[in-house]
Amino acid sequence: MARGEGRGASAERLKSETFVLGVEHHTEIASTNDRALELCADAELLVPYLVFADHQTSGRGRGLNRWWSSDGAVQFSVIVDAADYGLPESRWPQISLTVGAAVCQTLQMLLGSEISVGLKWPNDVWLNGRKVAGILVEIPPVRRGRLVIGVGLNVNNSFEAAPSELLKVGTSMRDETGIESDRHEVLVDLLQQLDNDLRCLAATDLSLSERWRNLCVLRDHTVSVDTGRQQITGLCLGIAEDGALRLQTASGEQCLHGGVVSRIA
Repeated sequence: MARGEGRGASAERLKSETFVLGVEHHTEIASTNDRALELCADAELLVPYLVFADHQTSGRGRGLNRWWSSDGAVQFSVIVDAADYGLPESRWPQISLTVGAAVCQTLQMLLGSEISVGLKWPNDVWLNGRKVAGILVEIPPVRRGRLVIGVGLNVNNSFEAAPSELLKVGTSMRDETGIESDRHEVLVDLLQQLDNDLRCLAATDLSLSERWRNLCVLRDHTVSVDTGRQQITGLCLGIAEDGALRLQTASGEQCLHGGVVSRIA
């Protein structure tokens, strides 16, 4: 579809009920984040701008990771201007956790407070002990200050069709509840919560950092973190107020601000 077009009423509703000013819908696309990064070069683009797709063929995660999904997921990227929220660069590393907290809040609102949701630092959301969503925040090489926030949330897709290595680690809203959800409602609710939580981050609302600390699923587990330069193993003490992962290692406590985490025990 050409830029600025959507699915009629769906696109108009997204613009009227959420914070986005422009919407681009794709039946199928390689990656919504890749498309959003391309759009960032346009100085005339109205932001926040949403790119969403029914299906991604090459959805990306952190590093070389790839996001697997079948039809029925909610997959989108939203371009925001950090200045519009008053977000200094020092807060940008906390955006992934902020988005994750928004996903958790949305899941609890839609599925009930009795479900178990949590954050696997720094950018995964768990539902009943398995991954239900992934987050990828990227800084485009042009238009400094614009940010691309990508989210893949498993809604009506089932992991019965997933590759064997993912069957025990991934899940969807439908897999956990047996109920199909209105994906458009899920997207609207999530965008509304995301806007609210980005404003909380800009305002240094301490309740936000307390939420992500309480949602940490790695606390009290031994983990290994690949920082790209070294492998660090230790007991997770939780998430610090600034978004760092706190590890008790043989040499003392360390606070890590990035890396790929594997839970050992």
